Order: sequence, then structure tokens, then C-alpha cells
Amino acid sequence: TVLMTSPRPTTDIMSRRAWRIATHARAIATTSAARASTSASASVERSNALLPNIQGKVIKTVITAVDHRNGIAIADTGVRTVATYKLAELDGEVAIGDVVEARVKWMNNPMGELDLEVKGLRAERERESIWRELISARDSGSVVKGRLLNAVNGGYAVGIAGVIAFLPMRAYRGRKPPTTVEAALREAKETGKKPESPVIGDLLGFKILKMTASGDSYRNIVVSGPLGGGSADRRGEAKRRERDARSWSASASKATTTDAPESAP
Repeated sequence: TVLMTSPRPTTDIMSRRAWRIATHARAIATTSAARASTSASASVERSNALLPNIQGKVIKTVITAVDHRNGIAIADTGVRTVATYKLAELDGEVAIGDVVEARVKWMNNPMGELDLEVKGLRAERERESIWRELISARDSGSVVKGRLLNAVNGGYAVGIAGVIAFLPMRAYRGRKPPTTVEAALREAKETGKKPESPVIGDLLGFKILKMTASGDSYRNIVVSGPLGGGSADRRGEAKRRERDARSWSASASKATTTDAPESAP
């Protein structure tokens, strides 16, 4: 490791003791950065070595140099060569020792180098995270929030967290077909009541029935709903509360009878 030291000042502004302290601090910082970069490179090398074929895979690289003048950063891939990133394509500022994830486009590009891409990787990771959350909601039977978009062949399109789902007619639980905002306002003005039809664009509850995926190009979600807010759902909720009240009343009456003292003969 080459330690860069500044020349000893010739003026009396900085004392000799202060100059030695500053030089020593710079030496420690440079050594620490070098050790951190070396440790991160070793970790990246072990991580990437576990991938038998990294074509199309996401690997970890560690930044070894940053050139702000030319707008590039050099990274150790831990495989066989270094990678060059454009700073404009990276998410935020990077420094020596930072770990950056990248996808391997080609093991050997026309120049015989490892070709990596980092642009759009964060958005792809966010989509993967949303997909996993939807799988969890499907497995647990949880209600997810979505918006009715428009009618399609055999049902309706529903937007859920940026993913377009399909609501078949047989799984539609609304009492009346969906309506537009204008029609809902007109109906409310004429009848003085809130429309029973779900309004297109409103945030409603849905349950995921089925999910299929084939790579990144084809993903399909089938849902049922909308849930909550409909007449049938309100009646079901009222019946549930009434049933719980009767159950609680019976339990309280039984407990009172059990705790009552026996009368003397």
C-alpha cells in the first residue's frame, strides 16, 4: 500500500506536531480503506465462486477506484476481470469498498470482457419483492388492495401494486357491475343514496386465487372480489357480530350460573 503524504509546511501556520498528527491520520485512513476493499473483494470472490454459471445471474462486485473526472468506477468482480461502471448508472454515490450488485449480460462480449449491467436492477428487485409479497398473501388468504381498471374479455382488469391482475366474471362479488365516477355521482344525486356498484378506480379489497409465472416476460394473477363495502359483505359482517354477541352472552350467563352460591336447605 502506497501512502500519500503531503510535503512538510514551511510556514508557521501549522506546527510540526499538528503536521505529524495530520499525516498519521491520512495514513490510517488510507490503510483502512485498502483493508476494507481487500476484505470486500475476498468476500465477493467467495460469493461469486459458488455460482456455476453466472450468465444472466446477479453478482456482487466491490468498488476499487472512483474516477469522478471521467464519470466511471472500477470494480472487482471476483471472477477473472474487473468491471467498469458509469457513475450515472449507479444508484447514488459510491466509494472505495462499496459493494454493487450487477447482472451478467455476457460472459464474453466482442472485446472478450465480462459485460455487466446495473441500470434498472433496483426496479427489477422491487418487482421481485412485490411478487413475493403477493405470493405470501395468496398462501395466507390475506386481502390485498387493488383498483378496478376496465372491462376485458371475460372479466375485469385489476391493478395491484403495479401488477395487472385478472378478475373473471365468475369470481366477481359485486352486487352490480362496476360503474364510472360520473355515473356514480349522477346516481347518488338522483337517488340520494350511495351507489351499490363498485366504482372504477376506487381502492378495493381482493383475494388472490392463482398466480403463474414464466420468467420475467409472463406473469398472471387471478383474483376474486371486490371485498368489503358491498351489501353482501355488510350483511355478512352484521351476522358475524350478532353471532359473536350471542356467543358472548351465552358464555357470560353460564359463568354467572356456575359462580352463584348454593341456597341453604
